[in-house]
Amino acid sequence: MRKAVRQFHKVSPEVWRSKRFLALTNDQRLLWFYFSTGPHQTSAGCCKLPPAYAVADLGWTMNHYLTCLEALTDGDLVTCDSETSEIYVRRWFQTSPPTNAKHAAGISSNIYRLDSDEVRERVEEEFSETEFGAAFLSTPSIAQ
Repeated sequence: MRKAVRQFHKVSPEVWRSKRFLALTNDQRLLWFYFSTGPHQTSAGCCKLPPAYAVADLGWTMNHYLTCLEALTDGDLVTCDSETSEIYVRRWFQTSPPTNAKHAAGISSNIYRLDSDEVRERVEEEFSETEFGAAFLSTPSIAQ
């Protein structure tokens, strides 16, 4: 049986007004969209994505992928831990916040599975700025 995957993810049209995004090359923008909407993404905006998977999916060289990833990291569009191959799309919850307590619980389960302290802390920080994320982190029992 095939594992259920996200059916969609909101990407705001405001991305086309973002100075960070507009400063990128076309391939760097494609990589951002790949991270944001690709098959490895979770409801928490983070994923474990070994570089070889991305290179194979995109048909790029490893060097080109790493150069584009560096631009996204330097541009504050993603947080990446190269040791754990975990990536978080910054400001994820501005377009995809939890919509209820059970949704927040599901998102938090993705966050807690992260190996990278750096990525987890960034995701938790932004998750805690949402209404249901803050409520769940302070009182996890609200999801029941």
